[in-house]
Amino acid sequence: MMDSMLEKQVTEKEWVRESRFGRWFLTTNIWYQYVLSQAIIEFKQLLNNSLSRPSQILDAGCHQGLAFELLEQYFQPKTIIGVDIDKELIRFAPKAATRCECEVKCENGTVYNLNLPDSSIDVIFCHQLIHHLSDQSAALKEFYRVLDSGGVLLIGESCRSFINSLFVRLFFRHPMHVQKSAEGYVELVRSHGFIIRDEDIKTSIPWWSRTDYGLSEKIGLPQKQREATEVLLIARKP
Repeated sequence: MMDSMLEKQVTEKEWVRESRFGRWFLTTNIWYQYVLSQAIIEFKQLLNNSLSRPSQILDAGCHQGLAFELLEQYFQPKTIIGVDIDKELIRFAPKAATRCECEVKCENGTVYNLNLPDSSIDVIFCHQLIHHLSDQSAALKEFYRVLDSGGVLLIGESCRSFINSLFVRLFFRHPMHVQKSAEGYVELVRSHGFIIRDEDIKTSIPWWSRTDYGLSEKIGLPQKQREATEVLLIARKP
């Protein structure tokens, strides 16, 4: 009992585990089609053919491995490495890996201490992970360490305007003291040595992040200026 309590305390310092509802939501078609798939498509568009075929892609916070097939389809890596701290989710990742033609490795581990050599990764796909981490800076330092010179870090994050909404606070779990605006995430990543050009940043307010799920816009009602609820950014290691 004491060991399990200690493990929980250590984990909570690193990472706030998603709620039961949140873990279920990550298995839904809404998540796959409108959040995960759309993010990868938009990353591909932002890169605008500037990325050559990567040798290794790290899927940081890979959950059940739902992104594996998409990463293979859009980036054609030789190897995908999926890492996730949640044992309940990562146990499904090997099954997702069997649907890929490229080599896929799955590991239960933490992004604070990746089991990877320095400068060994060409691309890091980090989607909806940073806002779950209590120590965001430690993760970015580790990403910088394992990324090769000229490598690319793809970050997609929900911003504080969405995380602070009533629905999200009721049904999901996050370390609230580290939530940031889109600009805040850009500044955070840049402060760890990554280069981010203005054209490599995309902010948006997707329909799923709005209180009315985009209904008012669909019927033509005037829209108030709102703070971005999602940011996608491409960061490069010099």
